[in-house]
Amino acid sequence: MNSFLKFNVYRAIARGVLLESLRRKDLWVVAILGFLILMGSSALGFFGVQGLQVFVKDLGVTVLGGFSTIVAVITSTRLIPEEIKQRTLYPLLSRPISRLDLLLGKLLGAVLVTWLAFLILAALTGAALYGFGVTFEWVMFQYVIVKMLGLALVCALGLTLSVYMTPAAASTTTFIFAFGSSIIVRGLTSGYAQADPGSQFLFKLINGILPQFTLFDLGGRAANVGWGPVPLWVIGFLIGYLILYNSGLMAIAWTRFNRKAL
Repeated sequence: MNSFLKFNVYRAIARGVLLESLRRKDLWVVAILGFLILMGSSALGFFGVQGLQVFVKDLGVTVLGGFSTIVAVITSTRLIPEEIKQRTLYPLLSRPISRLDLLLGKLLGAVLVTWLAFLILAALTGAALYGFGVTFEWVMFQYVIVKMLGLALVCALGLTLSVYMTPAAASTTTFIFAFGSSIIVRGLTSGYAQADPGSQFLFKLINGILPQFTLFDLGGRAANVGWGPVPLWVIGFLIGYLILYNSGLMAIAWTRFNRKAL
């Protein structure tokens, strides 16, 4: 199958994921959350935000990151199990597409749904805060780009785990890694410092294998006033990290999915 046909396959599968999300009214939930953000921002505007810009922006990026991560986890971990449960997987695989094509198309769809939800929430949050005089530096645009890269990593992890686990277990595990990444890293760093030299390699290996979601969080930098943008090579490094890690996750998912009896 040539590259053009593969692109059409991925686009069709991703479009199906997006339409299914619309049918489930997932993005309506996002719109409701955005409305609640606007209402909360209006309360802040009533009391005033002068002198509280750092707090308000930090609260905004925290809520924005949390809601969008929830969308990424829920969307990515249910795709393959629901296709199997509803027996809609068989018509897809009866067409001239491979199981790897199906996985990649589903991942693309999950990423698009998550990015759309994130951008809706980001636009509403930014408009609300800007309306109350909160200023934004260029680093905020970098925060949006890097956060979208991180959400793509969350989707890949959730989709991979859903091939090996039940949907509930996959969602729980992905939530733990997505929200507890910094705690896990600190725990491994502490363990490394206290371990004997022979065991320190094990802590390095585990830390290198686990997904580093904290790398994609510029929320603390974006919330502060007067902080400049990060160097472009950092963005390039994160893009490379995402491509390599997602490729590895898809290879792991395909290894199991390709042998799975359907």
